[in-house]
Amino acid sequence: MAVSLILLVVMHFSLAKAYAGNGSKIAVLGDSMTWIGGDSCENPTGWTHTLRQSRLFDDIDIFARSGATWTNTTSTIADTSFYSEVLHDNNVIYNQVLRLIEKYDEEGVSDPDCIMIFAGANDAWFSDRRPGIFNCVDTVMTVTDPMIISPDMVTSLCGSVKLVCDILRHRFPESSQILVTPLQMSKVSADITLKVSDIIDRAGRSRGCVVLRADQETAVRHDDEVNHYKYTYDGVHTNPQGAAHLGCYILNNIKRLKILKTE
Repeated sequence: MAVSLILLVVMHFSLAKAYAGNGSKIAVLGDSMTWIGGDSCENPTGWTHTLRQSRLFDDIDIFARSGATWTNTTSTIADTSFYSEVLHDNNVIYNQVLRLIEKYDEEGVSDPDCIMIFAGANDAWFSDRRPGIFNCVDTVMTVTDPMIISPDMVTSLCGSVKLVCDILRHRFPESSQILVTPLQMSKVSADITLKVSDIIDRAGRSRGCVVLRADQETAVRHDDEVNHYKYTYDGVHTNPQGAAHLGCYILNNIKRLKILKTE
């Protein structure tokens, strides 16, 4: 595992030579797994620190919030001014998307090359606080303008993911969309994380998004984080080693997907 990690680190610095200075932009949404890296991506416990060091993107816009879920509730409203770092009805990816749109509309700049959403940990951890999470009765239909769909009417994980993807595709049609499923963690069983990740996977792919299965394709495992912290510092959030491992996993897939133009 140590050798693999070293190879990935070497690889992402090699990628930097190819992509540095190409003007590419990425917008990143998500929960505390992204938020801990900070808006400047300088905290080494966050995977975005590795993203910043790679210089794959000249601009990295962070919209993530600690405590955020994919899943809306019947009390969720569209609100770009509300701020929370804990679980809340309005601390959802939907509102992060609205903040993203608001910023780009106000600044009038070119759209991001890539929009990445790394979330789902809180959906798994606090599924009891999202009563409709595993329902599929609120199927999101394709509409001309998905912004007309109220978030409080879409309270399943499946529907919430589809609604967000539809809005992003409507507003940023040329931007690549990548969804990253949550890592395994100590707070819930691997089966619960798998259940949540499977839903995100199916919903995202149904909307044409690329989905990275971090729950299955990284070395972070529930049993390791329960018995002794290996890649996290609390059983959930990555330590520097875990962040570097996760960051390299994501960077490797960005290269594989060929979403950026080399010089």
